[in-house]
Amino acid sequence: MSSTPDVGSLWLTRPGDIATHLACAAAERRPVTVSGAGVTAHGLFTHPDRSGPLFVPDTSRGVPLPRVGITVKAEYFARTDAFSFFSRLVSVDENGRWVLQSPLAVERCDRRTTTRHVVVGVSGFCFRLTTLPGQPLLGLYDVSELGAAIVADPRRHIFHFEERIVGQLHLPGEVPLEVTLQIRHARDFPRQANLRIYGTQFVDVLPETESALRGFLRHWRRTT
Repeated sequence: MSSTPDVGSLWLTRPGDIATHLACAAAERRPVTVSGAGVTAHGLFTHPDRSGPLFVPDTSRGVPLPRVGITVKAEYFARTDAFSFFSRLVSVDENGRWVLQSPLAVERCDRRTTTRHVVVGVSGFCFRLTTLPGQPLLGLYDVSELGAAIVADPRRHIFHFEERIVGQLHLPGEVPLEVTLQIRHARDFPRQANLRIYGTQFVDVLPETESALRGFLRHWRRTT
C-alpha cells in the first residue's frame, strides 16, 4: 500500500489503500476500541461495505446504544503496530453493527514499535496479582520493553479498558519485577474460548525495573 510519511507516524490517505487496509484489519480480527460522545465500545471490524467499516461491539460488556451522527475515534491493534482514525457513525444496522463512514486518513501510531516476544507456553513467564492474595498465576502471551499481554480466564478475572493492575512480572531465572499494568485492549485466545488475552502497557515504571527488563529481553533475544 502506498503511504505518506509524517513525523513519528505513517499515514494512509488514498481511498483504495484505506479500503484494503480496513479489509485486512477485519480479516485479522484485530481488537478495536471505538469511542465518542461519552460512549466507549470494544469489539471487532467485519469486512467493510460501501459506506465504510462495520464495527461489531462486544455486547457482553453492556454497550450503550450510540447516537447516529456522532464523531468517533477507532483504535485497533496487532502484535507490532497500532492504528487509529476519526469517522462518523452513519447508522446501526439490524444486526447491531455500527456502520462508520469511510475515513479520510488512517494513522499508524508509534506506540507499538518495540518488538514483542511471544512467550506463551514457555516455562517461567507469568504474572502474579499482588492486590489479590492467593490468586493463581496468570500466564503471559507476549512481553516487550513497553508492555505485556496476560492470559486470564474471564470466569475468574475480568479486566476493563484503561484499568490499572499491580503485580509481579515473573521472568525465567530472574527476581520478580514489581510493575503496574494498564489494560489497553482484549481479545479471545486463539482456539480457546474460555481464555482472554489482555494487552497492557507498563505505567510508572521505575528506572531500575525498566533497565532489568531491557537487559533480560536483550539476552532472551540472543538465546531464542
